[in-house]
Amino acid sequence: MNTDFGWRWLDRIAYRSAFRHTKTTFDAQLHARSAGTGGSLVLLVSSWALYALIIALFLAGVWLCSLSFPGPGLLLGLIVIGVAVELRPRFGRVPKYATEVTPAEAPELHALVAQVASAVGAQPPAIYVEEDVFNASADSYGLRRRRVLVLGLPLWNALSRQQRVALLGHELGHFVNGDPRRGLVVQPAFTALHRLSILLRPAGDHGLWARLILGALTAVLRAVLLLPRLALQILAFRDGQRAEYRADRLAATAAGRAATVELLDLLTVLDSVAMLVKRDARAGRPVTAWPATTAGLLTEIRPQLTARREAELRDQLSLFDSHPPNGLRAQLVQAQANESAAVVLNEAANARIDQELAKHSARSARALKSL
Repeated sequence: MNTDFGWRWLDRIAYRSAFRHTKTTFDAQLHARSAGTGGSLVLLVSSWALYALIIALFLAGVWLCSLSFPGPGLLLGLIVIGVAVELRPRFGRVPKYATEVTPAEAPELHALVAQVASAVGAQPPAIYVEEDVFNASADSYGLRRRRVLVLGLPLWNALSRQQRVALLGHELGHFVNGDPRRGLVVQPAFTALHRLSILLRPAGDHGLWARLILGALTAVLRAVLLLPRLALQILAFRDGQRAEYRADRLAATAAGRAATVELLDLLTVLDSVAMLVKRDARAGRPVTAWPATTAGLLTEIRPQLTARREAELRDQLSLFDSHPPNGLRAQLVQAQANESAAVVLNEAANARIDQELAKHSARSARALKSL
């Protein structure tokens, strides 16, 4: 859940709205109806309006600087220009500590990704790995929108063969699922207000009066930012959920329904997965044995899955979360026709992929020992 505003009470106030949007979107996807697509145009218009505001701020700062140069207006003008520069559109970049895995280094992995990409109707991306992240992501970066898949090795190494295909299917599905939040125009608008809200958090060791004054000023500015950011978030909420559900359907197309449901159920208890994987790493168990650990966890929690899914919906639903609850996602995939896998990762190919990533996985296991 995203709590970067620092105001958890807002999540509780917005809970009913978030629940209503989530239930409507879930029901629409369950019955194969479109839901929430009308917000995309408004998001585009809102994003362009934000960029116009940024340009206006920059020009206002220049005007203030020139109004009384040198003079008291100079400092205020520089502050306004600084805010405009901080809000400038950013088009993302590959995570700082991710390492690229080239086709020459891992031909079997690239071949698998290409197969899954073909199954979901996407173009194969560049592949990166992170050694201490229980996650995976796929996104487009830069003005040229370079497509990149990032695999967190702790999660990847904990998955069975078909669960890995499901993970790839979902992430690559993000390139074709129509998520407006990932567009060239809309994505920077979300990051702009997020960066400014972080910038406005009081930091440093100041005196009591300085803390009170700075705290009051930043609280007012953050309150002003709250409404436009909340509006953007609500507009994107249903479209974003629809896109996640569609990515899950694409995952089921690639890996089959059963493996996709298993993956989503593991994500529902990701904290437990992380704890067990770290335990295996500290005990020196080879990464090839980690899928057996997660398989045991799935067997153990299966009688409790319904209760866990409901608890996640009740406790973690937020308008600021980029994903619908994993439990609902699992229910949606489980309710669809029993789809067979378009891509089957056999044991020999899986072993070759493990060998290609062996040096990265070894570093990952060492990193997990210290977490």
